Amino acid sequence: MTSVVCFDIGGTAIKYGLIQDGTIIDQGKFATDLTNGSLMLSRMGDIIQDYKKAHELDGISISSPGFVDNRSGMIISGNIIDGFNGLNIRDYFQKHYQLDTAIENDANSATIAEHALGNGKGYENIVCMTLGTGVGGGIIINNKLYTGNAKMAGEFGFMFINGIQTDRPEDEILSGYASTRALVESVNKELEEEIDGIEVFDRANRGDALCKQKISDFFDAIAMGIYNIAYTINPDIVLIGGAVSMQPQLIDEVKKRIEYLTPSFSLNLLDIMKIDRCKFLNDAGLYGAYANFIESRKVEA
Repeated sequence: MTSVVCFDIGGTAIKYGLIQDGTIIDQGKFATDLTNGSLMLSRMGDIIQDYKKAHELDGISISSPGFVDNRSGMIISGNIIDGFNGLNIRDYFQKHYQLDTAIENDANSATIAEHALGNGKGYENIVCMTLGTGVGGGIIINNKLYTGNAKMAGEFGFMFINGIQTDRPEDEILSGYASTRALVESVNKELEEEIDGIEVFDRANRGDALCKQKISDFFDAIAMGIYNIAYTINPDIVLIGGAVSMQPQLIDEVKKRIEYLTPSFSLNLLDIMKIDRCKFLNDAGLYGAYANFIESRKVEA
């Protein structure tokens, strides 16, 4: 039996769980204090100690936002907790708790989870696209996570799909069109209200013309992103993650648009590439941390 204490570091909460042989045995969360990294490390340490008292542990694994060097254990940049950027978090936990420790970027962790345990299992080449505050993702090529030379591979939200129309290119990247945040902000700006993504889809289902149009534009942007990924990476399957992926019409609407975008002289993308939603949603980071720990042990062996 392999028992791993897993952490999923988020902007509002740090989730944790004890996972044994791919099953969550216990889990919980505590609020993230973005201003106090030392306190967060201490809170994580308390949880590890509690689990150590009751279980024989094999290690610790962490899913973290930002650019992460999974080989050295260093959080390079992009983490939102004060004191975490530049921290070798693997060395910290191994030194303090004498347990093997693994760390990976959160989107990459989710991708590893889908490949090992989820809807990407059995495929050699997969892409996960996560839709939330921005558009992130991860890439598996020939059954191995691909991170690129600066650990930036899979940052799909930085691609352009509509050209440059203003003097602020950073406002026109894919995350500005295909993220759930962008959809909600666009609707609220025109309605002069403050509604969430669930309400946007509920109103569209009740016939609200503005919400229907904004969701259609949102699906267009997702489809264009996947279209570009298809011709660049040529994966076996693209998995869409984030809470919005559970909207029942999303997959069919994206497929319809990709079929429309595909040139007549090309292979039909839907014949050579599957599109589905991720299996793991709220627990993707925990399962990803566990799967990454198992994968890191294989590499070391």
